[in-house]
Amino acid sequence: MPLVGFSSVFAYQHFIQGRGYTVSVVDAYTDEPVADARVIFGTSETQTDKRGRFRVPDDAVEIRIEKDGYDPQALALPLAGNDIRVALRPNVVRGVIRLAGDDRPLSGITVEAHAPPGTVVASTTTGEDGSFVLRDVPEGASLVVTSADYSDVTMEIGRRTTFELALRPDVLTGRVTDDEGQPIPGARVAIGTAQTTTGDDGQFRLEGAPESGDVVVKAPGYRAAKVPLNPSMRIDAQLQPFQAKAIYVPAEVAADPTQFQQKIDLVRRTELNAMVVDLKDSSGSVYYDTQVSLAHEIGAVQPILDPKAVVEALHANNIYAIARIVVFEDPILAEQRPDWAIHSPDGGLWRTWNGLAWVNAHRKEVWDYDTALALEAAQLGFDEIQLDYIRFPSDGPLDEAEYGVEHNTEARIAAIRDFLTQVRDALAPTPAYFAVDVFGLTFWELSDGGIGQNLEAIVPQVDYICPMVYPSHFYEGSMGFDIPNDHPYEVILWSLENGAERVPDEARKFRPWLQDFSYGPGIEYGDNEVRAQIRASEEFGSSGWMLWNAASEYHEGGLRKS
Repeated sequence: MPLVGFSSVFAYQHFIQGRGYTVSVVDAYTDEPVADARVIFGTSETQTDKRGRFRVPDDAVEIRIEKDGYDPQALALPLAGNDIRVALRPNVVRGVIRLAGDDRPLSGITVEAHAPPGTVVASTTTGEDGSFVLRDVPEGASLVVTSADYSDVTMEIGRRTTFELALRPDVLTGRVTDDEGQPIPGARVAIGTAQTTTGDDGQFRLEGAPESGDVVVKAPGYRAAKVPLNPSMRIDAQLQPFQAKAIYVPAEVAADPTQFQQKIDLVRRTELNAMVVDLKDSSGSVYYDTQVSLAHEIGAVQPILDPKAVVEALHANNIYAIARIVVFEDPILAEQRPDWAIHSPDGGLWRTWNGLAWVNAHRKEVWDYDTALALEAAQLGFDEIQLDYIRFPSDGPLDEAEYGVEHNTEARIAAIRDFLTQVRDALAPTPAYFAVDVFGLTFWELSDGGIGQNLEAIVPQVDYICPMVYPSHFYEGSMGFDIPNDHPYEVILWSLENGAERVPDEARKFRPWLQDFSYGPGIEYGDNEVRAQIRASEEFGSSGWMLWNAASEYHEGGLRKS
Protein backbone atom coordinates (compact mmCIF):
# COMPACT_ATOMS: atom_id res chain seq x y z
CA MET A 1 0.00 0.00 0.00
CA PRO A 2 1.70 3.27 -1.04
CA LEU A 3 2.23 5.66 1.90
CA VAL A 4 2.01 9.42 1.43
CA GLY A 5 4.53 11.17 3.68
CA PHE A 6 3.79 14.02 6.08
CA SER A 7 5.42 17.08 4.52
CA SER A 8 3.27 20.19 4.23
CA VAL A 9 2.19 19.68 0.58
CA PHE A 10 2.10 16.51 -1.54
CA ALA A 11 2.19 16.88 -5.30
CA TYR A 12 2.31 13.92 -7.60
CA GLN A 13 2.46 13.88 -11.39
CA HIS A 14 1.34 10.23 -11.69
CA PHE A 15 -2.06 10.06 -13.33
CA ILE A 16 -4.27 7.05 -12.82
CA GLN A 17 -7.40 5.92 -14.59
CA GLY A 18 -10.65 6.82 -12.82
CA ARG A 19 -11.50 8.29 -9.43
CA GLY A 20 -13.38 7.12 -6.35
CA TYR A 21 -10.49 5.38 -4.60
CA THR A 22 -9.98 4.98 -0.85
CA VAL A 23 -7.45 6.83 1.30
CA SER A 24 -6.40 5.73 4.81
CA VAL A 25 -5.11 8.30 7.34
CA VAL A 26 -2.64 7.00 9.93
CA ASP A 27 -0.52 8.39 12.75
CA ALA A 28 2.99 8.98 11.40
CA TYR A 29 4.64 7.74 14.60
CA THR A 30 2.45 4.77 15.58
CA ASP A 31 0.95 3.79 12.20
CA GLU A 32 -2.43 3.59 13.95
CA PRO A 33 -5.58 4.79 12.10
CA VAL A 34 -6.63 8.39 12.72
CA ALA A 35 -10.42 8.46 13.10
CA ASP A 36 -12.66 11.51 12.82
CA ALA A 37 -10.13 13.55 10.87
CA ARG A 38 -11.73 16.34 8.87
CA VAL A 39 -11.31 15.91 5.10
CA ILE A 40 -12.06 18.92 2.88
CA PHE A 41 -12.68 18.68 -0.89
CA GLY A 42 -13.11 22.25 -2.10
CA THR A 43 -16.45 23.35 -0.62
CA SER A 44 -17.46 19.94 0.69
CA GLU A 45 -16.02 17.77 3.41
CA THR A 46 -16.21 14.44 5.20
CA GLN A 47 -14.53 12.62 8.08
CA THR A 48 -12.38 9.55 8.38
CA ASP A 49 -14.10 6.51 9.80
CA LYS A 50 -12.93 4.51 12.81
CA ARG A 51 -10.39 2.79 10.57
CA GLY A 52 -9.09 6.19 9.46
CA ARG A 53 -10.46 5.80 5.92
CA PHE A 54 -12.34 8.06 3.51
CA ARG A 55 -13.27 7.86 -0.16
CA VAL A 56 -12.08 10.44 -2.69
CA PRO A 57 -14.96 11.78 -4.82
CA ASP A 58 -14.62 11.52 -8.59
CA ASP A 59 -14.65 15.29 -9.05
CA ALA A 60 -12.09 16.20 -6.30
CA VAL A 61 -8.97 18.06 -7.45
CA GLU A 62 -7.32 18.60 -4.06
CA ILE A 63 -7.75 17.41 -0.48
CA ARG A 64 -6.95 18.97 2.91
CA ILE A 65 -6.87 16.72 5.97
CA GLU A 66 -7.10 18.25 9.45
CA LYS A 67 -7.17 16.71 12.91
CA ASP A 68 -6.68 18.39 16.28
CA GLY A 69 -3.24 17.39 17.55
CA TYR A 70 -1.74 16.78 14.11
CA ASP A 71 -0.09 18.82 11.40
CA PRO A 72 -2.64 19.40 8.60
CA GLN A 73 -1.90 17.97 5.13
CA ALA A 74 -2.80 19.29 1.69
CA LEU A 75 -2.73 16.84 -1.20
CA ALA A 76 -2.97 17.57 -4.92
CA LEU A 77 -4.91 15.06 -7.00
CA PRO A 78 -4.72 12.64 -8.62
CA LEU A 79 -2.75 10.42 -6.20
CA ALA A 80 -0.66 7.50 -7.34
CA GLY A 81 -2.01 4.04 -6.59
CA ASN A 82 -5.37 2.52 -5.82
CA ASP A 83 -5.08 2.23 -2.03
CA ILE A 84 -3.41 5.31 -0.52
CA ARG A 85 -2.26 5.98 3.06
CA VAL A 86 -1.61 9.50 4.36
CA ALA A 87 0.58 9.87 7.49
CA LEU A 88 -0.24 12.77 9.83
CA ARG A 89 2.50 13.91 12.20
CA PRO A 90 1.26 14.37 15.80
CA ASN A 91 2.16 17.83 17.20
CA VAL A 92 0.91 17.50 20.78
CA VAL A 93 3.32 16.53 23.55
CA ARG A 94 1.96 15.43 26.90
CA GLY A 95 3.64 14.38 30.08
CA VAL A 96 3.85 14.21 33.85
CA ILE A 97 6.62 15.60 36.05
CA ARG A 98 7.29 14.18 39.48
CA LEU A 99 9.86 14.58 42.22
CA ALA A 100 12.85 12.25 41.80
CA GLY A 101 12.81 9.43 44.35
CA ASP A 102 9.22 10.27 45.19
CA ASP A 103 5.88 9.86 43.43
CA ARG A 104 4.80 13.37 44.33
CA PRO A 105 3.73 15.43 41.28
CA LEU A 106 5.38 18.80 40.79
CA SER A 107 3.12 21.70 39.89
CA GLY A 108 4.09 25.08 38.46
CA ILE A 109 7.06 23.72 36.49
CA THR A 110 7.71 25.57 33.23
CA VAL A 111 7.70 23.30 30.18
CA GLU A 112 8.62 24.63 26.74
CA ALA A 113 9.20 23.40 23.23
CA HIS A 114 12.19 25.03 21.56
CA ALA A 115 12.72 24.99 17.81
CA PRO A 116 16.26 25.48 16.51
CA PRO A 117 18.08 27.74 17.25
CA GLY A 118 16.34 27.88 20.63
CA THR A 119 13.14 29.79 19.80
CA VAL A 120 10.26 29.09 22.17
CA VAL A 121 7.37 27.78 20.06
CA ALA A 122 5.14 26.38 22.82
CA SER A 123 5.01 26.91 26.56
CA THR A 124 2.97 25.84 29.56
CA THR A 125 3.26 24.98 33.25
CA THR A 126 2.41 21.75 35.03
CA GLY A 127 -0.88 21.46 36.87
CA GLU A 128 -1.55 20.23 40.37
CA ASP A 129 -1.21 16.64 39.15
CA GLY A 130 2.15 17.43 37.53
CA SER A 131 0.75 17.05 34.01
CA PHE A 132 1.40 19.27 31.01
CA VAL A 133 0.28 19.57 27.40
CA LEU A 134 2.18 21.35 24.63
CA ARG A 135 0.34 21.97 21.36
CA ASP A 136 1.52 22.77 17.84
CA VAL A 137 5.01 21.47 18.52
CA PRO A 138 7.01 21.52 15.26
CA GLU A 139 9.18 18.69 13.99
CA GLY A 140 12.76 18.77 15.37
CA ALA A 141 11.84 20.62 18.56
CA SER A 142 13.41 20.10 21.97
CA LEU A 143 11.66 19.77 25.32
CA VAL A 144 13.00 22.24 27.90
CA VAL A 145 11.93 22.00 31.56
CA THR A 146 12.96 24.76 33.97
CA SER A 147 12.26 25.57 37.58
CA ALA A 148 13.76 27.73 40.28
CA ASP A 149 13.87 24.79 42.69
CA TYR A 150 14.72 21.77 40.57
CA SER A 151 17.26 20.68 38.00
CA ASP A 152 16.67 21.81 34.44
CA VAL A 153 16.08 19.25 31.68
CA THR A 154 16.64 19.63 27.95
CA MET A 155 16.02 16.74 25.56
CA GLU A 156 15.15 16.11 21.94
CA ILE A 157 11.47 15.30 21.45
CA GLY A 158 12.01 13.21 18.34
CA ARG A 159 9.06 10.87 17.65
CA ARG A 160 7.84 10.86 21.25
CA THR A 161 4.51 12.36 22.27
CA THR A 162 4.45 11.43 25.95
CA PHE A 163 7.02 11.96 28.69
CA GLU A 164 7.35 10.99 32.33
CA LEU A 165 10.07 13.06 33.94
CA ALA A 166 11.58 13.06 37.44
CA LEU A 167 13.27 16.26 38.63
CA ARG A 168 15.73 16.37 41.47
CA PRO A 169 15.97 19.39 43.80
CA ASP A 170 18.99 21.52 42.87
CA VAL A 171 18.53 24.38 45.30
CA LEU A 172 20.66 24.27 48.42
CA THR A 173 19.58 26.37 51.38
CA GLY A 174 21.03 26.93 54.79
CA ARG A 175 22.57 29.30 57.29
CA VAL A 176 26.15 30.17 58.20
CA THR A 177 26.98 31.21 61.77
CA ASP A 178 30.01 31.74 63.96
CA ASP A 179 30.97 29.63 66.96
CA GLU A 180 28.50 31.57 69.11
CA GLY A 181 25.60 31.05 66.72
CA GLN A 182 25.63 34.57 65.32
CA PRO A 183 24.95 34.95 61.59
CA ILE A 184 27.89 35.60 59.24
CA PRO A 185 26.87 37.88 56.39
CA GLY A 186 28.75 37.76 53.10
CA ALA A 187 30.04 34.20 53.56
CA ARG A 188 30.70 32.48 50.23
CA VAL A 189 28.99 29.13 49.68
CA ALA A 190 29.99 27.02 46.67
CA ILE A 191 29.67 23.55 45.20
CA GLY A 192 30.86 22.75 41.71
CA THR A 193 30.31 25.81 39.52
CA ALA A 194 27.43 27.10 41.64
CA GLN A 195 28.13 29.73 44.27
CA THR A 196 26.38 32.41 46.29
CA THR A 197 26.84 34.53 49.43
CA THR A 198 24.89 34.74 52.65
CA GLY A 199 22.62 37.63 53.53
CA ASP A 200 22.71 39.74 56.67
CA ASP A 201 20.90 36.95 58.53
CA GLY A 202 23.44 34.35 57.46
CA GLN A 203 20.88 32.62 55.24
CA PHE A 204 21.65 31.56 51.69
CA ARG A 205 19.94 30.03 48.68
CA LEU A 206 22.19 28.34 46.12
CA GLU A 207 20.62 27.37 42.79
CA GLY A 208 22.08 24.89 40.33
CA ALA A 209 23.66 22.55 42.86
CA PRO A 210 24.91 19.24 41.41
CA GLU A 211 23.71 15.83 42.57
CA SER A 212 26.68 15.22 44.86
CA GLY A 213 29.90 16.75 46.13
CA ASP A 214 31.21 18.89 48.97
CA VAL A 215 29.76 22.25 49.89
CA VAL A 216 32.54 24.73 50.70
CA VAL A 217 31.80 27.63 53.04
CA LYS A 218 34.27 30.48 53.50
CA ALA A 219 34.19 33.84 55.22
CA PRO A 220 37.08 36.24 55.98
CA GLY A 221 38.21 35.85 59.57
CA TYR A 222 37.11 32.20 59.82
CA ARG A 223 38.34 28.74 58.97
CA ALA A 224 36.79 27.28 55.84
CA ALA A 225 34.29 24.45 56.23
CA LYS A 226 33.64 21.57 53.83
CA VAL A 227 30.35 19.71 54.23
CA PRO A 228 29.11 16.79 52.08
CA LEU A 229 25.92 17.53 50.19
CA ASN A 230 23.01 15.63 51.72
CA PRO A 231 19.59 14.66 50.28
CA SER A 232 17.82 17.25 52.40
CA MET A 233 19.55 20.00 50.37
CA ARG A 234 20.00 21.93 53.62
CA ILE A 235 23.36 22.92 55.08
CA ASP A 236 23.87 24.75 58.37
CA ALA A 237 27.55 25.56 58.81
CA GLN A 238 29.26 26.93 61.90
CA LEU A 239 32.64 28.53 61.20
CA GLN A 240 35.49 28.82 63.65
CA PRO A 241 37.22 32.22 63.92
CA PHE A 242 40.76 32.50 62.63
CA GLN A 243 43.24 35.33 62.15
CA ALA A 244 46.41 34.52 60.29
CA LYS A 245 49.65 35.75 61.86
CA ALA A 246 52.22 34.87 59.28
CA ILE A 247 55.82 35.13 58.19
CA TYR A 248 57.09 35.07 54.62
CA VAL A 249 59.36 32.16 53.64
CA PRO A 250 61.09 32.16 50.23
CA ALA A 251 61.15 28.94 48.21
CA GLU A 252 64.84 28.32 48.81
CA VAL A 253 64.33 28.50 52.58
CA ALA A 254 61.29 26.21 52.49
CA ALA A 255 63.28 23.80 50.31
CA ASP A 256 66.09 23.51 52.88
CA PRO A 257 65.02 21.07 55.63
CA THR A 258 67.11 22.75 58.33
CA GLN A 259 65.99 26.28 57.59
CA PHE A 260 62.36 25.24 57.08
CA GLN A 261 62.32 23.49 60.44
CA GLN A 262 63.76 26.62 62.04
CA LYS A 263 60.81 28.62 60.69
CA ILE A 264 58.36 26.01 61.93
CA ASP A 265 59.99 26.15 65.36
CA LEU A 266 59.71 29.97 65.36
CA VAL A 267 56.00 29.68 64.67
CA ARG A 268 55.53 27.13 67.42
CA ARG A 269 57.39 29.26 69.98
CA THR A 270 55.39 32.43 69.29
CA GLU A 271 51.96 33.76 68.52
CA LEU A 272 52.55 33.07 64.83
CA ASN A 273 50.21 30.53 63.24
CA ALA A 274 50.72 30.86 59.48
CA MET A 275 53.42 30.79 56.81
CA VAL A 276 53.54 32.32 53.32
CA VAL A 277 55.64 30.16 50.98
CA ASP A 278 56.69 31.08 47.44
CA LEU A 279 55.49 28.78 44.70
CA LYS A 280 56.23 31.31 41.94
CA ASP A 281 58.17 34.51 42.52
CA SER A 282 58.95 37.70 40.60
CA SER A 283 61.62 35.96 38.55
CA GLY A 284 58.82 33.96 36.93
CA SER A 285 60.25 30.71 38.30
CA VAL A 286 57.85 27.99 39.42
CA TYR A 287 59.52 26.11 42.27
CA TYR A 288 57.83 22.72 42.04
CA ASP A 289 57.04 20.09 39.43
CA THR A 290 53.77 21.64 38.32
CA GLN A 291 51.23 19.89 36.14
CA VAL A 292 50.58 23.17 34.30
CA SER A 293 52.26 22.33 30.99
CA LEU A 294 52.95 25.94 29.96
CA ALA A 295 55.35 26.38 32.87
CA HIS A 296 57.46 23.52 31.50
CA GLU A 297 57.18 24.77 27.91
CA ILE A 298 58.66 28.16 28.79
CA GLY A 299 61.37 26.75 31.05
CA ALA A 300 59.97 28.26 34.25
CA VAL A 301 60.08 25.13 36.39
CA GLN A 302 62.81 24.84 39.01
CA PRO A 303 61.52 21.95 41.14
CA ILE A 304 63.28 22.57 44.43
CA LEU A 305 60.06 22.27 46.48
CA ASP A 306 57.76 19.39 47.24
CA PRO A 307 54.59 21.41 47.90
CA LYS A 308 52.63 18.47 49.28
CA ALA A 309 55.37 17.81 51.80
CA VAL A 310 55.43 21.50 52.71
CA VAL A 311 51.69 21.51 53.34
CA GLU A 312 51.85 18.28 55.32
CA ALA A 313 54.63 19.62 57.53
CA LEU A 314 52.78 22.87 58.18
CA HIS A 315 49.48 21.18 58.91
CA ALA A 316 51.20 18.67 61.19
CA ASN A 317 52.24 21.66 63.29
CA ASN A 318 48.83 23.34 63.04
CA ILE A 319 50.22 26.05 60.76
CA TYR A 320 48.01 27.73 58.18
CA ALA A 321 49.63 27.27 54.75
CA ILE A 322 49.60 30.19 52.29
CA ALA A 323 50.90 29.80 48.72
CA ARG A 324 52.34 32.99 47.20
CA ILE A 325 52.19 33.34 43.41
CA VAL A 326 53.60 36.39 41.63
CA VAL A 327 51.55 37.22 38.55
CA PHE A 328 52.33 40.03 36.10
CA GLU A 329 56.02 40.59 36.81
CA ASP A 330 56.99 37.44 34.97
CA PRO A 331 60.08 37.95 32.79
CA ILE A 332 60.30 34.27 31.87
CA LEU A 333 56.79 34.19 30.40
CA ALA A 334 57.30 37.59 28.75
CA GLU A 335 60.53 36.49 27.04
CA GLN A 336 59.12 33.14 25.90
CA ARG A 337 55.69 34.40 24.83
CA PRO A 338 56.45 37.91 23.56
CA ASP A 339 52.96 38.28 22.09
CA TRP A 340 51.67 38.22 25.67
CA ALA A 341 54.12 40.88 26.88
CA ILE A 342 54.15 44.66 27.03
CA HIS A 343 55.88 46.11 23.97
CA SER A 344 58.03 49.16 23.27
CA PRO A 345 57.39 51.50 20.30
CA ASP A 346 59.99 49.65 18.18
CA GLY A 347 58.02 46.41 18.55
CA GLY A 348 60.45 44.82 20.99
CA LEU A 349 59.80 43.94 24.59
CA TRP A 350 59.22 46.86 26.94
CA ARG A 351 61.43 46.70 30.04
CA THR A 352 61.65 48.30 33.48
CA TRP A 353 64.68 50.36 34.52
CA ASN A 354 66.16 47.08 35.78
CA GLY A 355 65.73 45.49 32.35
CA LEU A 356 62.83 43.21 33.30
CA ALA A 357 60.13 42.39 30.76
CA TRP A 358 56.56 42.27 32.02
CA VAL A 359 53.59 40.33 30.73
CA ASN A 360 50.55 42.27 29.60
CA ALA A 361 47.79 42.22 32.23
CA HIS A 362 45.22 42.75 29.48
CA ARG A 363 46.00 39.32 27.99
CA LYS A 364 43.59 36.52 28.84
CA GLU A 365 46.30 33.93 28.14
CA VAL A 366 48.32 35.30 31.06
CA TRP A 367 45.24 35.18 33.28
CA ASP A 368 44.65 31.55 32.38
CA TYR A 369 48.25 30.57 33.19
CA ASP A 370 48.22 32.04 36.68
CA THR A 371 44.65 30.87 37.34
CA ALA A 372 45.79 27.33 36.57
CA LEU A 373 48.70 27.65 39.00
CA ALA A 374 46.42 29.07 41.69
CA LEU A 375 43.91 26.26 41.28
CA GLU A 376 46.69 23.68 41.39
CA ALA A 377 48.01 25.19 44.64
CA ALA A 378 44.53 24.84 46.14
CA GLN A 379 44.37 21.21 45.03
CA LEU A 380 47.77 20.63 46.65
CA GLY A 381 46.18 21.49 49.98
CA PHE A 382 47.20 25.09 50.67
CA ASP A 383 44.72 26.88 52.90
CA GLU A 384 45.07 30.13 51.01
CA ILE A 385 46.30 31.32 47.63
CA GLN A 386 47.90 34.75 47.71
CA LEU A 387 48.60 36.56 44.45
CA ASP A 388 51.24 39.30 44.30
CA TYR A 389 52.11 41.83 41.58
CA ILE A 390 48.49 41.96 40.42
CA ARG A 391 49.17 45.26 38.71
CA PHE A 392 50.71 47.04 35.79
CA PRO A 393 54.36 48.16 36.08
CA SER A 394 55.20 51.16 38.24
CA ASP A 395 58.73 51.91 37.07
CA GLY A 396 60.50 52.17 33.72
CA PRO A 397 59.63 54.27 30.65
CA LEU A 398 55.90 53.96 31.31
CA ASP A 399 54.95 56.43 28.55
CA GLU A 400 56.52 54.07 26.00
CA ALA A 401 54.65 50.94 27.12
CA GLU A 402 52.29 49.60 24.45
CA TYR A 403 49.53 47.14 25.30
CA GLY A 404 47.73 46.63 22.00
CA VAL A 405 44.44 47.81 23.49
CA GLU A 406 43.12 51.03 24.96
CA HIS A 407 45.08 51.60 28.13
CA ASN A 408 43.60 54.15 30.49
CA THR A 409 42.44 54.22 34.11
CA GLU A 410 39.16 52.47 33.41
CA ALA A 411 40.79 49.79 31.26
CA ARG A 412 43.51 49.10 33.83
CA ILE A 413 41.03 48.78 36.70
CA ALA A 414 38.79 46.52 34.59
CA ALA A 415 41.69 44.24 33.63
CA ILE A 416 42.75 43.67 37.23
CA ARG A 417 39.17 43.30 38.46
CA ASP A 418 38.20 40.82 35.73
CA PHE A 419 41.33 38.73 36.27
CA LEU A 420 40.61 38.51 39.99
CA THR A 421 37.00 37.55 39.28
CA GLN A 422 38.24 34.67 37.13
CA VAL A 423 40.55 33.42 39.88
CA ARG A 424 37.86 33.86 42.53
CA ASP A 425 35.39 31.72 40.57
CA ALA A 426 38.03 29.05 39.94
CA LEU A 427 38.89 28.82 43.65
CA ALA A 428 35.32 29.10 44.96
CA PRO A 429 34.59 25.33 45.03
CA THR A 430 37.88 24.64 46.85
CA PRO A 431 38.52 25.17 50.58
CA ALA A 432 41.34 27.61 49.74
CA TYR A 433 40.87 31.28 50.53
CA PHE A 434 41.82 33.89 47.93
CA ALA A 435 44.07 36.82 48.89
CA VAL A 436 45.88 39.54 46.95
CA ASP A 437 48.76 41.85 47.81
CA VAL A 438 48.46 45.53 46.94
CA PHE A 439 50.57 48.64 47.40
CA GLY A 440 50.05 50.44 50.70
CA LEU A 441 49.24 53.55 48.67
CA THR A 442 46.19 51.74 47.27
CA PHE A 443 44.48 52.41 50.61
CA TRP A 444 45.05 56.14 50.05
CA GLU A 445 44.94 56.55 46.26
CA LEU A 446 41.36 57.15 45.08
CA SER A 447 42.03 56.16 41.48
CA ASP A 448 44.36 53.34 40.46
CA GLY A 449 47.79 54.87 40.97
CA GLY A 450 48.50 54.19 37.31
CA ILE A 451 48.84 50.44 38.02
CA GLY A 452 45.22 49.21 37.98
CA GLN A 453 44.92 48.77 41.75
CA ASN A 454 41.69 50.36 42.95
CA LEU A 455 40.48 49.41 46.42
CA GLU A 456 36.77 49.57 45.62
CA ALA A 457 37.16 47.40 42.50
CA ILE A 458 39.43 44.77 44.05
CA VAL A 459 38.00 44.10 47.48
CA PRO A 460 34.66 42.56 46.37
CA GLN A 461 36.53 39.92 44.35
CA VAL A 462 38.74 38.54 47.12
CA ASP A 463 38.60 37.00 50.57
CA TYR A 464 41.57 39.00 51.87
CA ILE A 465 43.29 42.15 50.64
CA CYS A 466 46.81 42.55 51.96
CA PRO A 467 48.21 46.08 51.72
CA MET A 468 51.98 46.37 51.91
CA VAL A 469 51.81 49.30 54.30
CA TYR A 470 55.54 49.43 54.98
CA PRO A 471 56.26 52.77 56.70
CA SER A 472 59.59 53.01 54.83
CA HIS A 473 57.78 53.05 51.47
CA PHE A 474 55.68 56.17 52.07
CA TYR A 475 56.89 59.47 50.69
CA GLU A 476 58.28 62.15 52.99
CA GLY A 477 55.41 64.27 54.23
CA SER A 478 52.84 61.46 53.94
CA MET A 479 50.22 61.63 56.71
CA GLY A 480 51.95 64.79 57.91
CA PHE A 481 55.18 63.01 58.88
CA ASP A 482 58.57 64.24 57.66
CA ILE A 483 59.79 60.64 57.85
CA PRO A 484 56.84 58.19 57.92
CA ASN A 485 59.31 55.39 58.61
CA ASP A 486 59.72 56.78 62.14
CA HIS A 487 56.01 56.22 62.88
CA PRO A 488 55.24 52.52 62.41
CA TYR A 489 52.15 52.48 64.64
CA GLU A 490 50.47 55.49 63.06
CA VAL A 491 51.22 54.54 59.47
CA ILE A 492 49.65 51.11 59.86
CA LEU A 493 46.64 52.22 61.88
CA TRP A 494 45.81 55.27 59.79
CA SER A 495 46.19 53.40 56.50
CA LEU A 496 43.79 50.69 57.61
CA GLU A 497 41.34 53.24 58.99
CA ASN A 498 41.45 55.20 55.75
CA GLY A 499 40.69 52.07 53.76
CA ALA A 500 37.84 51.20 56.09
CA GLU A 501 36.24 54.61 55.52
CA ARG A 502 36.12 53.81 51.80
CA VAL A 503 34.84 50.21 52.04
CA PRO A 504 33.34 49.93 55.54
CA ASP A 505 31.48 46.69 54.78
CA GLU A 506 34.65 44.99 53.53
CA ALA A 507 37.14 46.02 56.24
CA ARG A 508 37.02 42.52 57.73
CA LYS A 509 39.02 41.45 54.65
CA PHE A 510 42.04 43.62 55.57
CA ARG A 511 45.20 41.74 56.52
CA PRO A 512 48.30 43.96 56.22
CA TRP A 513 51.88 43.11 55.39
CA LEU A 514 54.09 44.59 58.12
CA GLN A 515 57.71 45.68 57.86
CA ASP A 516 60.36 43.57 59.58
CA PHE A 517 63.35 45.11 57.80
CA SER A 518 65.16 48.44 57.74
CA TYR A 519 65.11 50.59 54.63
CA GLY A 520 65.60 54.23 53.71
CA PRO A 521 65.82 57.21 56.06
CA GLY A 522 64.71 57.03 59.65
CA ILE A 523 64.98 54.53 62.45
CA GLU A 524 66.27 50.99 62.34
CA TYR A 525 63.54 48.39 62.72
CA GLY A 526 63.69 45.90 65.55
CA ASP A 527 61.50 44.30 68.19
CA ASN A 528 59.71 47.51 69.23
CA GLU A 529 58.88 48.64 65.71
CA VAL A 530 57.54 45.22 64.77
CA ARG A 531 55.42 45.16 67.92
CA ALA A 532 54.10 48.66 67.23
CA GLN A 533 52.84 47.61 63.82
CA ILE A 534 51.22 44.48 65.21
CA ARG A 535 49.52 46.53 67.90
CA ALA A 536 48.14 48.94 65.31
CA SER A 537 46.76 46.04 63.24
CA GLU A 538 45.11 44.42 66.23
CA GLU A 539 43.66 47.67 67.56
CA PHE A 540 42.14 48.28 64.14
CA GLY A 541 40.66 44.78 64.16
CA SER A 542 42.27 43.40 61.00
CA SER A 543 41.93 39.74 60.06
CA GLY A 544 45.49 39.05 61.15
CA TRP A 545 48.81 40.36 59.83
CA MET A 546 51.94 39.14 58.06
CA LEU A 547 55.62 39.98 58.52
CA TRP A 548 57.82 40.56 55.48
CA ASN A 549 61.55 40.10 55.36
CA ALA A 550 63.02 39.11 52.00
CA ALA A 551 65.67 37.00 53.70
CA SER A 552 63.12 35.47 56.09
CA GLU A 553 64.95 36.79 59.18
CA TYR A 554 62.57 38.00 61.88
CA HIS A 555 62.74 39.80 65.22
CA GLU A 556 61.35 37.20 67.56
CA GLY A 557 61.39 39.68 70.42
CA GLY A 558 58.56 41.58 68.73
CA LEU A 559 56.32 38.53 68.97
CA ARG A 560 54.37 37.20 71.92
CA LYS A 561 55.34 33.78 73.19
CA SER A 562 52.94 30.95 72.47
